[in-house]
Amino acid sequence: MSPITAFISLALVAWCPSVAEPATEFVEASDGSAASLPCDLTSVTSPDRLEVVLWYRGSEEAPIYKYDARNAGHPQHWAQPELQNRFFLRILDDRRAVMSISPAKQTDETIFHCKVDFKKSPTRITHVNLTIIGKSKLI
Repeated sequence: MSPITAFISLALVAWCPSVAEPATEFVEASDGSAASLPCDLTSVTSPDRLEVVLWYRGSEEAPIYKYDARNAGHPQHWAQPELQNRFFLRILDDRRAVMSISPAKQTDETIFHCKVDFKKSPTRITHVNLTIIGKSKLI
């Protein structure tokens, strides 16, 4: 783990009470293709209900994406306007979600943090290191 990754992980753990993921997820995507960033939705208390999923980029303090499921049956999606509708969260099942970035750009390369709040369980954070592989140039 790099010093920057360790600092961000420690800052997020200190920032909110949570169940911090011990391992960082690693995702690679080609420049211009789609990237799929995993998020763990597993609650400690069973049964429990997912309330809010927040995505953060790097060390930014404000979320870049919010999925609010507190209004049962009508979850709300919100993304920062500068993301240009390239980011979308898909809930796969009770345990997994995926943040899709399409098309992924070189400027998207960083560590993302998925923060999940539940009705009863502690907050869960998944750290995802996204690497963008540049287009090769023909000689």
